[in-house]
Amino acid sequence: MPEEIELEMAKIQRLREVLVRRESELRFMMDDIQLCKDIMNLKQELQSLVAIPEKEKTKMEKQREDELIQKIHRLVQKRDFLVDDAEVERLREKEEDREMAEFLRTKLKPIDKSTQSPTSEEKTENFQS
Repeated sequence: MPEEIELEMAKIQRLREVLVRRESELRFMMDDIQLCKDIMNLKQELQSLVAIPEKEKTKMEKQREDELIQKIHRLVQKRDFLVDDAEVERLREKEEDREMAEFLRTKLKPIDKSTQSPTSEEKTENFQS
């Protein structure tokens, strides 16, 4: 029946969306892990420079310290943006899920009614006739 085909197509589309979302989540996780690694590496280098007494630091070491602080700051901002973007995406997906559930509910009702066996009331009415 056309209704069943349409329902099956909606289910396939939904599965496709779930897979695309999962791929997006995995990419986010990979980006997040890489940013965290980069931040940790820069922090370790910065700690080694901070451990040097201020009087003993060369001009190059002071310059490198400033560069590291700026790089860490940029990476933290990038990660914050990534996390915020992921939250917006999660909320959008939640709304899509709600809309899809409503769509499927409205599509399933007509099919359920046409495929259900007569209710006990209908059987009683038919029997009494």
